[in-house]
Amino acid sequence: MLLIELLLSGCIPSHQQENSQELQPNKERIISEKEPENQLNEKNMKLQLKVKEELFHSVTDWLDDETVFYIINNAEGSEIHTYNLYTGESQIFYKSDAPIVQMEANEDKSLFLVHTSPSSYEAELLFLNRDGDIQYQTKLESFELSFTWNQFNHHQLIVTSFKEDWSYQTQLIDIQHRQIIENPIDIPFIQWVSNQKVSYLKWDQEEPSLTAPLYLHNLEDQSETMISENVVANTNFKNLLTTIELIDETGTAVVRFYDIEDQKRIAEMPTRLVALYSDWSIPYHDFNSTDNLYYMFEVNEEKNDYSLVSFSPKTSEKMIVIESIENFPIKLSPNGEFALYGPRLEKIIDLKNKTIKELISLN
Repeated sequence: MLLIELLLSGCIPSHQQENSQELQPNKERIISEKEPENQLNEKNMKLQLKVKEELFHSVTDWLDDETVFYIINNAEGSEIHTYNLYTGESQIFYKSDAPIVQMEANEDKSLFLVHTSPSSYEAELLFLNRDGDIQYQTKLESFELSFTWNQFNHHQLIVTSFKEDWSYQTQLIDIQHRQIIENPIDIPFIQWVSNQKVSYLKWDQEEPSLTAPLYLHNLEDQSETMISENVVANTNFKNLLTTIELIDETGTAVVRFYDIEDQKRIAEMPTRLVALYSDWSIPYHDFNSTDNLYYMFEVNEEKNDYSLVSFSPKTSEKMIVIESIENFPIKLSPNGEFALYGPRLEKIIDLKNKTIKELISLN
């Protein structure tokens, strides 16, 4: 009988053994299950990408939360490279025989505009997918170029090409349908409000001033509606229309936030501006739609130093992120945790830890 009991005890079904193990506190197994989370939290960036100073052009944009683009110039032309901030891996994304002037991603990082300059008066626009393959390309006469991606239709953008005398032409480019509409609007700098509407500052060419009214323009029926007066800058995001508006001639100003759909004002942030010879210095800014935070470089009361501040249009809470910092271009990562920063976006800001580190090491 004892022998039979021993044999039966050795034949407990395996799933019952597993259940009994799950009921037992297993310290080693608990630790192993938490290791991936700990490893993720302790994930460190591999910064200080070494580039020869004479070859480095700039860091340009984000591919994703972990990868950035940078441009290298050499005797054969220009190259766009990707760089993974965590693995340190660098790869060639695109090569061009002509110098690359600029590169910018659309809203969802599915297309990338590469602007090359075959000559001083010609621009070539290349539209690449995430694999670096050309989806569409076109050339136009241009001495300077500006463009604005449509954040609602990721295959569209408006391009303004300037000649040397600053006369200009606009083009609406649709990559998906391989279509170009010439001069859809006779304004050089526009912002998208929807697929059918844009906004722009309507400057008086006869009597130059330091501010201008902001208008909403319907591309279908060419109608105009004024949104606000005394505006010095307008930048639109997917859910927000933003303006920087002047209050008085001493530089007292306010950043106003409007709902992108009905243009109703939802919040405002008091601020200050620095006067230039004939206009106002516009502080660099960007918006994190994930956390609903607007970032801007704000000058102090003495107007001799800047701070990077964040503002929530939802709660109207304003916070200083980093004090004593220069007003340089900034471009947030898709998740809003980091920002490329600097004259050539060669630094990176950790917005949670409030630190600035060198991304590029020139040698």
